[in-house]
Amino acid sequence: MATLAPLLVSAGLIGWAAAMRSVTGTWLQPGAFFTLWWCFAGIIPLILAPNEPVGANAMVWLIAASIATSAGAVVGNIGLRTRLIDKLPAPTDRELKLFGWVLLAAIALGLLSNVMFALTVGVSLRDVLSFERLVVIANQMYFARYGDTAAARPPAISQAMLPFVYLAPAIGGVLFVLRREKKWKFLALCSFLPAVAVTVLQTTKAAMLFSLSLWLAGYFATRLRFGKLAVFTRAHVVTALLGVVSMFAVFFVVSLARLRSTDVSLANVVFIKLFSAAFGHMTAFSQWLADYTSSPFAPSLGKITFSGPLEMLGFGQRIPGLFESLVDLVAGDTSNVYTAFRPLISDFTIPGALVILFLLGLVGGVGFRLVAAGSWSGVLLLIVAYVTIFWTPVTWFWIYNSLTASVVALGILIWFIRLWRGAARARVKEQVVGTA
Repeated sequence: MATLAPLLVSAGLIGWAAAMRSVTGTWLQPGAFFTLWWCFAGIIPLILAPNEPVGANAMVWLIAASIATSAGAVVGNIGLRTRLIDKLPAPTDRELKLFGWVLLAAIALGLLSNVMFALTVGVSLRDVLSFERLVVIANQMYFARYGDTAAARPPAISQAMLPFVYLAPAIGGVLFVLRREKKWKFLALCSFLPAVAVTVLQTTKAAMLFSLSLWLAGYFATRLRFGKLAVFTRAHVVTALLGVVSMFAVFFVVSLARLRSTDVSLANVVFIKLFSAAFGHMTAFSQWLADYTSSPFAPSLGKITFSGPLEMLGFGQRIPGLFESLVDLVAGDTSNVYTAFRPLISDFTIPGALVILFLLGLVGGVGFRLVAAGSWSGVLLLIVAYVTIFWTPVTWFWIYNSLTASVVALGILIWFIRLWRGAARARVKEQVVGTA
C-alpha cells in the first residue's frame, strides 16, 4: 500500500495534536489549532485517496511545522494554559451598531463590485437570469483568466471594491457571536453573498473558500473573547457536515459551468476534478519537496511570498495558481496546489520556513492570550493566525492584496472600537471624580 509509510508517520502528528490539546485545554490555542487542522488536511487525503503517492517526507514536515507553530504559540501565550478572566466585558450598544452598519456597507459594496464587473464585461441582467447564458459567460471568464492573464484582470473599479467582498464575512463571523437576535444572525450569514456572486460570475471557487476562512476566523476568535473554548459541539459538527454538502453542490455546478455544460452525464469528470482539488495538495507538495531537497540551493528570498505586494508595486506579475508546473495525479487530473509551505520553503529554505511558522504561532499566541482575557485588541492578531492556518493547505494567504486589505480594514475597525471604549471609560472616570 503506497500510503502505509506516511500513515505510520502521521501517528506522530495525531499524537502531537492530542498532546497540545491536553496541555492547553482547548483546540482554539493556535498551536493545537494548526496541528488539528493538518490532521484533517494531511491525513484524510491518505485515507480517501490511497492511490495518490505521498511520501513520508511530507508527514515529517507537517510534524516539524506543527512543533514550530506550537512553540511560537506557547511563547506568545506565555505558557501552556488558557487564562480566562472571571468577568468578561460585554460589548456596548454602540459597538454592536457599528459592527452592524459596517457589515451592511461591506455587503452592499461587495455586491456592487460584482455589479461593476458584470457591467464592464458586458453581462446583462438577462444573462444573469438565464442559467444557460450564465454558464456560457462563466466558461468564457474561466478560459480568459487562465489563457490570458492581462485579459482576465478585473476592471479597476471592481477590483478596488473587492476587499469588501472579504471584509463582509470577516465581520459576519464576529457579529454572529456578538448578536443574539435572529435578524442579525441572518445578516451575518448574508455576508457570504458577495463571494457567492463572484463564484457564480467568474467560476472562482477560491472566493467562497476565502470568505469561509475569514468568517470562521472571526467566529472562533470572538467566541474565545466570551470564554467559549469548545470547538466540537453538536451544532458545529452538524453545521460543518451540512456546509460541506452544500459547498460540494455549489462547486459541482461551478465545475460544470467551467466545462460549458449543464449535462449531468459529465458528473464523473467533474467529480475527478473536485476530488483532485480537495486531496491533490499532499501529492503535489510531497513530490515538490522531494525535488527541492535534491536541487541546488537557490532561495527566492520573498519573490513568491510577497508576490502580491510586488505586483502592486510593479515589480512582477503574479500568475493564476502561482506556479506553472503541474503534478499529474493518478485520479486523472493535475494539480498545482502545493500548500503554503512551498512558497515559504522556496523563498526562505526549510529552516527559514520553520522560523516563519514559529512567528505565526507567536502572533497567534499573543492574540490568544489577549482575547482570552477579554481584550478586543487581540482579536485581530488571532484572526490573522486562524485565517493563515485555514489557508495553509492551499497557499500562503497574504499573497493576495485584496485579502490583506480586508484584514487591514477589519483591524482599523477593531482599533477604532478599542479607542472608543477607552474614551468612554475616561469620561466615566471624569464624571465620578467631578461628582466626588
